[in-house]
Amino acid sequence: MKTRDKIIHASIELFNEQGERNITTNHIAAHLGISPGNLYYHFRNKEDIISAIYAEYADDLISQFQRLSDTENPLDSILQYMDIVFQLISKFRFFYSNLPVLLSKNPSLKKRYSEIQREIIKKVSSMLVSLKEAEILNIREEELDDLTCLLRITTTFWLSYLQTQHDEPKIDDAALYQGLMKIFALLSPYVTDSAREDFEKARGHYRELEQQAAESAVTA
Repeated sequence: MKTRDKIIHASIELFNEQGERNITTNHIAAHLGISPGNLYYHFRNKEDIISAIYAEYADDLISQFQRLSDTENPLDSILQYMDIVFQLISKFRFFYSNLPVLLSKNPSLKKRYSEIQREIIKKVSSMLVSLKEAEILNIREEELDDLTCLLRITTTFWLSYLQTQHDEPKIDDAALYQGLMKIFALLSPYVTDSAREDFEKARGHYRELEQQAAESAVTA
């Protein structure tokens, strides 16, 4: 692996474990066993590293969400949406935990973030339209934008919400699954009678994953 890639991956690891605000470029260099000068050869400062991390995040996001368009069974798109959300939040926890601050410090990052989010909103909206056309969800046309927005708010700011509820919040897999269960709660009122059984099976699957994650955290 190239030094630049090692710096990116080490930064993600340290930011996730200790919080982006608590990590400096010197910490990253020491973690990798390289000199600060070597790190600065690849990145001018920590903001440059975060921008590079976001570029990786954006690539993952776009490629993962592309799978929603390839789903034959519309109900499967809900499960794929859950998987995408879990994978990305798990990998880039620090970004979701401190999003407003990170964007306020880096105008170019904020611009890129807004561009990507507009594309994701379109894909989520298309997913909801497909679920409506398949008679899985009963959504009025005037409710579509609001529901799309609520889904994005829930996934984007769930970790930020958790951090306001406890002095020392524990952000683990169980906490992430709790956020995913909120997506099911948002969709549930719109589920049609004919799709209710399959929807509840899907919700039960993620509830089991949440419980397993919580039990693993206790025994760890």
